[in-house]
Amino acid sequence: MSDHNDIDSPIAVLSESIKICKQCGATKPETAFHSRGPGKGRKPVCAECRNKSRKKRQETPQQRLERKLWEEYRLTLTQYLALADAQGGVCVICRRAPNGGTRLYVDHCHTTGVVRALLCNPCNLMIGVYENHHRTATEYLAVYGAGNPLLITPGTPSARIDEPPS
Repeated sequence: MSDHNDIDSPIAVLSESIKICKQCGATKPETAFHSRGPGKGRKPVCAECRNKSRKKRQETPQQRLERKLWEEYRLTLTQYLALADAQGGVCVICRRAPNGGTRLYVDHCHTTGVVRALLCNPCNLMIGVYENHHRTATEYLAVYGAGNPLLITPGTPSARIDEPPS
């Protein structure tokens, strides 16, 4: 007769609780999750995901950069540095070197994933916003460009934006 605690026992398999990991979404046996303490149940993230997260937190800045470059853009650090060197270490838009403690950011097409160049943070943000709003930005510049002044005069708080100045 088989003991209920025997691993091969169908009763042991049926009675084992399962949980869904909040991080990876995998359904795993409850034993794959660390305990919160006596009577407090199990943690919501499986041990495997917790270990991966712990390793990421222990990475050096260079290791983190290498992992991020590869995961997001499929670039090695050597390729990134070669691209930065080919650009003279500056942003291809404003031609400025990044401020101390920062780096050049990888600009890529969000549709194709193709890497275009390296940009400073302000230019990278500008390109991202422009790509999402280029039509309205172009219309705005056509209406309110250098030849078309604002409908209000700066310094006149009583002016209304919907009324042209008299």
